[in-house]
Amino acid sequence: MLNREYPLYNHTYINSFHGLLMGCKNSNPEGIAFQYTDNKKMVSVTYGDFLRDVLALASYIEEQGFKNTKIAVLGENSYFWILSYFAVVISSNIIVPIDKELSEDEIGILLRQCETEILVHSGIYDDIASILKGKEYIKRNLNIKDIPEVLLKYRSIHDDIQEFVTDENAVCSIIYTSGTTGKPKGVMLTQKSLMIDAVSACKNVWIKGTSMLTLPLHHTFAFTTSVLAMLVYRVPICINKNLRSFTSDILKYKPQNMFLVPLYVETIYKNIWKKAKEQKKDRILKVLVAISSFLLNCGVDLRRVFFKSILDQFGGNLDLIVTGGAAIDQRYIDGLTNIGIQVLNGYGITECSPVVAVNRNKYSRAGSVGLPLSDCDVSVIDNEICVRGEIVMKGYYEDDVSTKESFTDGWFRTGDLGYIDSDGFVFITGRKKNLIILSNGKNVSPEELEERLLHIEGVLEVVVSEKNGMIEAEIYSENHAGIKESIDNLNKELPNYKRIQKVVFRENAFAKTTTQKIKRQ
Repeated sequence: MLNREYPLYNHTYINSFHGLLMGCKNSNPEGIAFQYTDNKKMVSVTYGDFLRDVLALASYIEEQGFKNTKIAVLGENSYFWILSYFAVVISSNIIVPIDKELSEDEIGILLRQCETEILVHSGIYDDIASILKGKEYIKRNLNIKDIPEVLLKYRSIHDDIQEFVTDENAVCSIIYTSGTTGKPKGVMLTQKSLMIDAVSACKNVWIKGTSMLTLPLHHTFAFTTSVLAMLVYRVPICINKNLRSFTSDILKYKPQNMFLVPLYVETIYKNIWKKAKEQKKDRILKVLVAISSFLLNCGVDLRRVFFKSILDQFGGNLDLIVTGGAAIDQRYIDGLTNIGIQVLNGYGITECSPVVAVNRNKYSRAGSVGLPLSDCDVSVIDNEICVRGEIVMKGYYEDDVSTKESFTDGWFRTGDLGYIDSDGFVFITGRKKNLIILSNGKNVSPEELEERLLHIEGVLEVVVSEKNGMIEAEIYSENHAGIKESIDNLNKELPNYKRIQKVVFRENAFAKTTTQKIKRQ
């Protein structure tokens, strides 16, 4: 969809959590900020309530004598997880979100590495919290279930957020990356970088109606887009606790928009067609899609009529999904858009708070990750996507070597290969560290080949790499029949140097990061 004259959406510049919270309270104190389920009861939190809760928990932290202290938070998505993040930052401390899928040893290593003194955790992590409290670096644990009692006790101490003075340029968060190779690095972000990124993302994408927070909050993509940006837009944030309750929550909250990683988008699309096939309605669905697409090209949009029964499976209101965090096949974007759910693909990296580019509601391009945000500069240097601006991290925690290696003349090197077309759309072609350099000097992007291979029926997962001078495809498939023949046909379409020379089938799925990216060896 192209509309070059489509203006950016207007949003007030915000560079701190203070500004965000005060803006929410002053504009709509009784408006619904969050909704969540507690013991099967729906709980609603207004913007005014949220500010009072932040001040109360920040007062508790302040009274304990903690300042410029690293405070970790570990647990499933919840209102109190979000509240902890804000209270820690407002009280001039540093939040360290911990990946709840990590092992006990991995969590301990990260907490020791960043010298965490307090661990805020949910009840299901009581055992880990108890073990970690015995370590010399953890001075105190705070169970999330005890926070309501803390709020009651400390609610009257501060009633003005201006009583808490913070530096928006100081590090407020250390977020450990979950890369597909190598050990995690602690990315240091500030209030300013997070807020500028959130507001700038809102300028690119129009949001309306209820939003459902689904992705794990320890990922910057989830926190910036599903919390900060939604607070900027003043839309209710409904909290989905975990994947197990995704289906029931989407029917309960009836969201109009969600921010998801590609795996969710692909699963939604595949389940729609799987259900249609089981009900022997897949042929009818194909015909309706064709008719609907024809009418849409003529200016008549009947998607929400034709596909009402499908849309009702997602609460009936869902019309926008913004996706990022990994590559996504265009067929899933087109497939969901065909039935009335627009999918906007974007691009980000934790080190950039994290959103760098995103397609727009009325200005998008197939295969791209969208247009760069207005508050940062994006360039391609030696085929690598580079970013400059206030959304970029302060550096890696206590890792000057990696920090220095990541910058060239003020540009942060993302490690992603790509290009920018004549209209400014960004395209990602692969990861620099994955690039295969053959003995003849030719460069091969494994991601390009992997995308082609995933279109072959039966290929569920694949990793392409160089082994002993040959390009090898390692494939996970439940049914190998016909795959090698299809690869032979694919090779005929490829230049000689890109051809897959060896195929290896594996019995089990690849190990993955918590963002469901395949871990490469």
